Amino acid sequence: MIEISSFSNPRYKFFKSLAKSRNRKKEALFVMEGREELDMAHSKSIRPQSVLFSESDIKAEELTERYGYEIDLICLTKPLFDELTYQNVPGNYIGIFKTWHRSLDELKPDQVTVVLESPEKPGNLGAILRTCEAAGITNVLVTDAEIDFFNPNVIRNSRGAFLSVNAVFCSNGEALDWLGQNKIKVYATSIAPNSIDYRQALKGGPLAYVFGSEAKGISEFWKESAQAITIPMKGTLDSLNLSVAVGIVLFNQ
Repeated sequence: MIEISSFSNPRYKFFKSLAKSRNRKKEALFVMEGREELDMAHSKSIRPQSVLFSESDIKAEELTERYGYEIDLICLTKPLFDELTYQNVPGNYIGIFKTWHRSLDELKPDQVTVVLESPEKPGNLGAILRTCEAAGITNVLVTDAEIDFFNPNVIRNSRGAFLSVNAVFCSNGEALDWLGQNKIKVYATSIAPNSIDYRQALKGGPLAYVFGSEAKGISEFWKESAQAITIPMKGTLDSLNLSVAVGIVLFNQ
């Protein structure tokens, strides 16, 4: 076990630097916080490189006993730990994990696939992954996106779902090719004149639902490649929050 008590400690500064996307990408590491989330990772045999905890909240022996394997334990003074955490919960701890990259070749076609075109908000992506996991969706294609999958807001809002949903980042063209190769019918949410009620979409799959970005909706690429579907609304607005739209479609199919 390593004990750190100074804000100027090089290793502490390194952990803190992982809050920035460029450092996460450079080191191929990400940060995940929370007992429940780390337990979920453990259940999937995803092991942290290091676990950070506060000397005032938990004992090193408890962590070793809980996970049953040797881990790099970093004991921080409470002020240092509080600087890193966003959850002010007694007994909380933080894991440092290796990042990963999934490819389309690793996916097995499922009855329903979700395609997210150019999502912009990390929190929305995390919430969508959580919704997909709850709906039993295993494959999510994230296309033409600049968003960082290991952004803390993705991880926090997914409540651990990003560990179990197979999220693949690819281009629109790669996604459409994969869907075509696996004979998956494609529907895209849109307010186009030829849109049909999403409840009229083919049932029983395999099918894919494409959802556009928060600001622009779906692109011409998907308008030309998929059957347009819409969510009927009774008010005056013509769009919903992205994560809300995904939830409505997935839980009413």
